[in-house]
Amino acid sequence: MRRLAASFLAIALLVLSAVPAFGAVDQGKLNEIKALTQQMNSIKTQIIDKEVEAGILDQTKAEKIKNAMQKRQQRIEQEIDKGEFHGFGHKKGYGHKPSKDSPSPQKTE
Repeated sequence: MRRLAASFLAIALLVLSAVPAFGAVDQGKLNEIKALTQQMNSIKTQIIDKEVEAGILDQTKAEKIKNAMQKRQQRIEQEIDKGEFHGFGHKKGYGHKPSKDSPSPQKTE
C-alpha cells in the first residue's frame, strides 16, 4: 500500500514540475515575431502610401489607417516585451463573440 501511495506521489510531483516547462515561452521566438510584425507593418504602410499615390485612397483616410496600425503595432510590441503574444486581434468565425450592438444571427430552416 505504501509503494502505491509513494508511486502516486512521485507521479504527481513529476507532472506538476513538468507543467511550467511546457508553458514556457521562448523569448527568442517572440523577438523574431516582433521583428516580423515590424516588417509587416512597414510593408502595409508602403502599400497604403502607394494607394494614395494611385488615387485609390485619400490622404485623410490613409492617415487614419496608418495611425490605427501604429497603435496596434505598439500593443503587439508591448505584449511581446512582457513575454506574451495573443495574435493579431479578433477574427470573425470560430471563437468570435458578437458585441451587444451587433445583431444576433438569424436561424434559417
